[in-house]
Amino acid sequence: MDSVINELYYGNICPVEQMGRLTPEAKDILKRFHESEDKLEESLNEQEKVLFQDIQDERLEVACIIQEKRFREAFTLGARLMAEMLMGGLPIS
Repeated sequence: MDSVINELYYGNICPVEQMGRLTPEAKDILKRFHESEDKLEESLNEQEKVLFQDIQDERLEVACIIQEKRFREAFTLGARLMAEMLMGGLPIS
């Protein structure tokens, strides 16, 4: 078996894909969100639609940056916990 670092490097492990399924509550909220988005977009003229799409693109870009930051922070915390456990700070069992 390859090391975890190799698995990550070669794309055999994708943490984003392993985040799990949405809860029914989250699915319902997401559905309502998309319905509201569609209603709003239908009411806009062409210039407003372009602006709305720009806003959506920028929001997605910010969300990706935030997700990446959270992933790095969580990974770092996990590594610190593992190091502490291996150095005898936490019981293994």
